[in-house]
Amino acid sequence: MADNLKITGDGAENVGEFGRGYSEKLQTLARGLVSSLYMLVRSVKMYDPENAVFEKPLLQLQGIVNQIISKEGRLELVGVKDSFYLNNMLVKVDLNSIENQRFLLGEMRAKDVGGISLLKPVTVPDLKNFIWIFSKEQSAAAEEDGMAGRKLLNMKVAKFSKLREKLNKDDLENPDEQKVDRKKYAMTVYARAVFFLTRYLESVQAGKPLSTAKALRLVQDFVDISSEQKTHFLGMTTTKREADYLVYHQVNVCLMCIVFGQELGLTKPQLRDLGYIALFHDAGMVTIPDELATKRGALSAEEKALIQKAPLISVRNILMEKGFSRSTLLRVVTTFEHKADFGTAVRDARGNIQMIIPKTNLGVYAKIIAICDAYDALTSKRPYRDAYGPEVALMLMWTEMRNKFDPELLQVFMRVMAIQPVKVLSRRQQTMSLGGL
Repeated sequence: MADNLKITGDGAENVGEFGRGYSEKLQTLARGLVSSLYMLVRSVKMYDPENAVFEKPLLQLQGIVNQIISKEGRLELVGVKDSFYLNNMLVKVDLNSIENQRFLLGEMRAKDVGGISLLKPVTVPDLKNFIWIFSKEQSAAAEEDGMAGRKLLNMKVAKFSKLREKLNKDDLENPDEQKVDRKKYAMTVYARAVFFLTRYLESVQAGKPLSTAKALRLVQDFVDISSEQKTHFLGMTTTKREADYLVYHQVNVCLMCIVFGQELGLTKPQLRDLGYIALFHDAGMVTIPDELATKRGALSAEEKALIQKAPLISVRNILMEKGFSRSTLLRVVTTFEHKADFGTAVRDARGNIQMIIPKTNLGVYAKIIAICDAYDALTSKRPYRDAYGPEVALMLMWTEMRNKFDPELLQVFMRVMAIQPVKVLSRRQQTMSLGGL
């Protein structure tokens, strides 16, 4: 039993394996684990671990730990640079929790704790002995099996000094580690974009829009990263929160537009302009009442008119910024145009689209944003419907919504997303010709 909970320091951690696929259920448990450890380590600086205030938090931590072990068969939490990895998966914390994570990492490293590992369910006494490591009475660094007189039975503690040696060695011997760093940097930029856009939308609601100029640096970072991290870059767009739909939607559309634009051969300056416009393409929607934006069923004529004002509000916000240039004009036109349908659908007696008659000549930026905007909206969960799968979303765009998009660009987008919706279409739908080709 004594081998079940110790501080690991034998170099068994395979740092090169970090980067396991994203799991929403495990992410939720991981965030709870890090949050609970932060609260306990912070509290033990003020109270004795035997204090009654620790009873409930320790029970909660025990529940989280044992859920992870039950699900995964093991628990390995390791602090690498500025992040935590749980069972080789990067733990993605909210922007508001980054400082808490840094505090926890700092306290752990001060005690030479690089992480913890467990193979069997943990007990509250074991967790209490682990928290003792960080108490104000303790001045010595932790050993792999805890502190003298308070040994760990079901845990193993990773010595930070040994983990750091291994990380430094891997940095020299494994240049691929730089790719991992780029992925982590991409997530950092993503978090910054979410934070900035949240503040911007709040300012729009208050009627005093912030300057968007600072976002240019974020968009340029996205452009620089996307060329070498395309797969991971698109993977970030699966990060969605129903409560903050508008923020995540606009950031995700920005990312998809950049990758899509690369496939179309746009230059880096063009990608920056495209991403910059896409990042704020739906900002006017923040002024629409929540009950209307999430309404189930059909909208009345008055409600539709109110929704249709959203692009105009986005345009107004652009015009309220200082200065007016060619770039400003491009932003205004694209923001307004992306809501326009590409063409008029000509349907047969059964209501199926047989041909698309193009309307006005829309700008390429507007046509790109329209496709990415619709795809992200369809694959996002909304209060009035569940999220559609990628194949189903593209099937709807290919058939029922086909008049809204440039058919040639839509085909390229399908290739970029590596998803072909024809496998879920009927035989007849698969043979339908695209209007305009």
